[in-house]
Amino acid sequence: MDNCGNELRVGVRSFPFNEGVPLSGLLGPSRTCGAVFGRDGEIRTLSGRAAAARAGQSGIVVLTGPLGIGKSSLIRAFLEGPGDGGSGGTCGGVRGMTALHGVCGADTATTPYDGVRALLGPLGLVGESTTRHPLLQGAARRALPALTPGAHRRPFAFDADYPVLQGLYSLITHLAAHHPLALVLDDAHLCDEHTLRWLDFLLRRADGLPLLLVLARSTETEPADGTPWAEFAAHPSSTTVPLRPLSPAAVGEMARRTFGCPVAPSFAARVADACGGNPGNASRLLTELRRAGVRPDHEGARQATELGGRLVALSIRALFDRKPGWVEAVATAMAVLGEDLPDHVAALAGVATAQVEDAVRVLRQAEVLAPGRNDFAGDEIRAAVLEPLGPGRLARLRARAALLLSDAGRPAEEVAGHLLAIPGAPRPWMVALLRDAAAAAEGRGVPGTAARYLRRVLDATPGDDTLRLRLAGLVAQTDPDAAIALLRDALDRAPDLRTRASAAVQYTTTCLAAGRGVPKGHGPREVLAELRSATGLREPALALESALLLMGSADRTGPTTTPDRTDRTPEPLPAHTNAVRALVTALYDSSREAATTHARRVLDAPGPGASWPALASCTVLALADETAEALATLNDAVARAEAQDPDTGWTYALAHSARALVLYGTGAIPESMADARAALAATGRTAAHLTLPRVVLAAALSDRGEAARAEDLVAGIVTPPSPAGPVIDQQLYLMVRARARRALGDREGALRLLLAAGRAQREAGLANPVFAPWWAEACHTLAALRRPQEARAYAEHGGELAERWGTAHALGIAALARGAITPGRTGIELLAEAADTLATSPARTEHARADFELGRRLLAHGDQAKARPHLRAAADLAHTCGSLSLAHSARRLLIAAGGRMPELTGSREDLLTGAERKVVGLVLNGASNREIAQSLCVTLRTVETHLTSVYRKLGVSRRAALATTLRAPAAVAARTPAWSG
Repeated sequence: MDNCGNELRVGVRSFPFNEGVPLSGLLGPSRTCGAVFGRDGEIRTLSGRAAAARAGQSGIVVLTGPLGIGKSSLIRAFLEGPGDGGSGGTCGGVRGMTALHGVCGADTATTPYDGVRALLGPLGLVGESTTRHPLLQGAARRALPALTPGAHRRPFAFDADYPVLQGLYSLITHLAAHHPLALVLDDAHLCDEHTLRWLDFLLRRADGLPLLLVLARSTETEPADGTPWAEFAAHPSSTTVPLRPLSPAAVGEMARRTFGCPVAPSFAARVADACGGNPGNASRLLTELRRAGVRPDHEGARQATELGGRLVALSIRALFDRKPGWVEAVATAMAVLGEDLPDHVAALAGVATAQVEDAVRVLRQAEVLAPGRNDFAGDEIRAAVLEPLGPGRLARLRARAALLLSDAGRPAEEVAGHLLAIPGAPRPWMVALLRDAAAAAEGRGVPGTAARYLRRVLDATPGDDTLRLRLAGLVAQTDPDAAIALLRDALDRAPDLRTRASAAVQYTTTCLAAGRGVPKGHGPREVLAELRSATGLREPALALESALLLMGSADRTGPTTTPDRTDRTPEPLPAHTNAVRALVTALYDSSREAATTHARRVLDAPGPGASWPALASCTVLALADETAEALATLNDAVARAEAQDPDTGWTYALAHSARALVLYGTGAIPESMADARAALAATGRTAAHLTLPRVVLAAALSDRGEAARAEDLVAGIVTPPSPAGPVIDQQLYLMVRARARRALGDREGALRLLLAAGRAQREAGLANPVFAPWWAEACHTLAALRRPQEARAYAEHGGELAERWGTAHALGIAALARGAITPGRTGIELLAEAADTLATSPARTEHARADFELGRRLLAHGDQAKARPHLRAAADLAHTCGSLSLAHSARRLLIAAGGRMPELTGSREDLLTGAERKVVGLVLNGASNREIAQSLCVTLRTVETHLTSVYRKLGVSRRAALATTLRAPAAVAARTPAWSG
């Protein structure tokens, strides 16, 4: 009742379309108009919130989804109540409520309180009787500036706008005093800031009001100010209802209503696929299929696919036939340029700027353009606009567009995007732009995009061997097979020996990174033979021999077998050459300073990214105990790889493999396992030839007491590394197999594998004490077999290598090996020296091992008091690292020495970082990602990143599996073998 005793009734109001014919109307009305299919759950949610509002519980519902997904139809079904079909029949709707419905338009965002007027306009508050209107009595009169068009033009400021907000709030309380109130705003992503701030203001004060606020927003358009939306989501009674594409079953129900007969599942599935589950498109396609006499059976499914593609084209042609020719010209220019400036569209279309604005208005009225953007509503519409041009005319139009944008000073990559779509060899002016675009793409770390530009340049200059090598280097980061083919071609085509040498080095390192052997025949080995007999080409010969040394393929009897790799050349060396030099200097010459110098030259070059040279250089730095620097580069490489296109799975696998190896060396075992698993999960054939992630994961499994799984994993390597293949893969393979055998109790078998690794290292000339230290493991194994005398030569050999390399890690494991085979007080002193030295190194697992060996030896000598702190430190550090086998063994000895320590769980939760455990805890309590972000004061993206990492570490693929996985019995039981040294 109003203040005069009259009953106030306000009905549902929908705003008509602007002048013009919408795209959906070009083909006639749909028989399914008004029905909402496949939305029973959404309708129930809305109806439930409306019932709560009628009971005095205020709330907000936000409907989200892409364009055309049916948000407006769902709103109409909700407002109109029970209908004659679809989900409408399940709706209690807004019966018994005052319902105000408004729609935000494209211009709403820039006009203060336009959304308010769209909602409250049906009340007729502004006019001759404004001063006497019962809803505008008292404080509600302050709302007039928001209700009167043009009366409020200031940017939003809370203090200045507070009286208006208070007035609107009073007006709403007057309305809600008569009937429960529903405020429904469609296309709210286009809403102005003033209206959104008022809605937030209203919602904060709505406790006890019978009020429901329903906002529908597109997920394809970000609002100008996201703050109010964040506040809406944080409201205690907020519900977000995402609208998903319709299922084939829902589309099948639409088809049954359209055709009036049973529908074949294959027909419904084809229609759903052709329309992307979009209800509006599905409705129009079904109507046209019925008109064409198509039956909804298996044969009709094929026709649905064909007609679906033609339907949009016919609609577009019908629109252009009804409009002046310049509308089609503008649409064509927009299809080529995308969402660009009107001046550029006008220039390409050959019309005046004013005509562009008129054409945009026509296209928007016809629903050809996306709401709020000067771009097409879908790719199928863009394709339909361009289809009549034909290849020749379209190519000429794209060339004109490229010139236009280039003259306007647009970035080279933006211009090159048009050039890529032009068939045939590029013209000279195009080549220059493509080169600039490739350099820009390479600089920002997207090698796949840079390679696409350079491929077009190579079409124009097929004889440019330098370009071919540069292209191969880019392609190698994403597709090693394609890069190997390019480099093979360069080896065959290059006219001079120097160019062939450069191609041979790159070819060999690409094979090395991809885990493939160098094929026999006319290739790198033959090029090396030519270089050795040539004069003035010593530097290329050294580089190629170094690469072949790493492949285990060099002829070690030639005159350049032991080159002085510290030579300096007057010109900068390529990244591949510097990376090869860094590895060979570290592994063969054991010259730490020279190796790290070469490695840093690679990393200091602009944009090293996730390329093999950069990752190999990080490995060298890690060998030199420069782990922090290596991990900083690797973290950046992984981030870049994860941000690239899906077709760069090889880059992703390679980056994670390299980081897994470095993390394992620091004792970060759960993290290294996650990276190794991520590399192995790379799709297609990218990870099939990668040995590195398998051996790192197997080593980590052995440390966690799962040696049998480790053996199964290395047994699954497609082609086990051999002495004729890459030396790095071969050595790691033998070391991991040896550790697994020893963990399973087969010490003799482990010793045989370790000695085989030693023979292979001596034959190859490897001299780095930290990389695959077979000699140290042999000492520990022989000590456990009580044959320490046999190990003395191995300990002396390793000690000499460690002195030459000089890192704390190397010196520590050398002292540890000598201590393991030396009895009495001398042995104890060596073990103490090892523990002290390793404490200053990044090798935390080795540090824990040294403390364990020292504590065990002290305990064996009856000194329990001195043994306990070392055993406790070993157990704590090993458990922190994830080396559960060592941790359990240290705990058992600690208890035997009279110490106390709680049972070590061995739970899968040990794989998680602290931040990840917090996120998982909230997930297990039922929190959404948004609620977790708000609780932890982090971004939504951070929560998603943590969960992705958790899924990788635990080997699950979805949220629901977390509870089962983490609450299952521990995977590592107490029966794991004791650490026996």
